[in-house]
Amino acid sequence: MVKNMGLQAEGAGGEPSGTVKELSKYVPEARRKPGELGIAAITFLLGALGYYFALDMTSGEYSSPSVFPKLASIVIMACSAFNFIKAVWREKPEASLTLTGYLLPMDVVVVLVLLVAYCFILPRLHFVASSYAFMVIGMVYLQRGKNIVRALIISAVSLAVLVAVFRYLFLVILP
Repeated sequence: MVKNMGLQAEGAGGEPSGTVKELSKYVPEARRKPGELGIAAITFLLGALGYYFALDMTSGEYSSPSVFPKLASIVIMACSAFNFIKAVWREKPEASLTLTGYLLPMDVVVVLVLLVAYCFILPRLHFVASSYAFMVIGMVYLQRGKNIVRALIISAVSLAVLVAVFRYLFLVILP
């Protein structure tokens, strides 16, 4: 059986020797994502700003220190222009899909709330207790309440390694 580019070859007699691997995840989407045009334009402007600042660095000869910043800025502008043009030709995003809904799904919002709570709890419970609570609650939430024992064990082992490395190996004073 020979595999070629994710597809299995046909067996003897012309019949398929197995199933065809799903390749639809490699096909570009027909619709653009919310904010795709905006981020391409902002990236282009940042590349142009980088090029402008690189102009002030030196004289402009090929051996000057400004060559690589200019080259990087040109690459950023070219890639963002390509992405902008590619996004313009795609269909508009679905009306039900908003930029905030796309960038901040519920899992991201919950983890951000957990991070803010971690920042408030850290000075009171100190590093080990607050970090352990943050990791366990985050894992249990992201696993939708399954594998609680595994979350407890993985958090304890991860925290033990972090404390061992930073407190005892690098001699960092943890909060």
